[in-house]
Amino acid sequence: MQNQTVIHSNGSKWAGEDKNTIEQLVEILKTETIEERFFSQYSVRVSPLNIKLHNHCPISDYNGLVRFFGNFETLSHVFRIDTNDKELINKLSKAIRENEGWKKYYSKNLLS
Repeated sequence: MQNQTVIHSNGSKWAGEDKNTIEQLVEILKTETIEERFFSQYSVRVSPLNIKLHNHCPISDYNGLVRFFGNFETLSHVFRIDTNDKELINKLSKAIRENEGWKKYYSKNLLS
């Protein structure tokens, strides 16, 4: 399979402005805390009487790609990136797992 990366958003930009680079996002992940709401639980109604809870996480599987998404507590810098590029997956996964938000909120909001 060929590498595929789609940057839906990276930085709070006006329509038509260039998105930030992956390197800029990695630098921001070093200093800004990902918001807690990106680690919360969400529910999906399977049927009228069956609701499944899922963990919401800034790193998730999405149609054969890995999706990275979030925003920060004190800086508006929305990001949503879908990729199957192993090098990029490793780089962003490492940066997100080292983020203060991951340390504070991931285990706290995990489903039991």
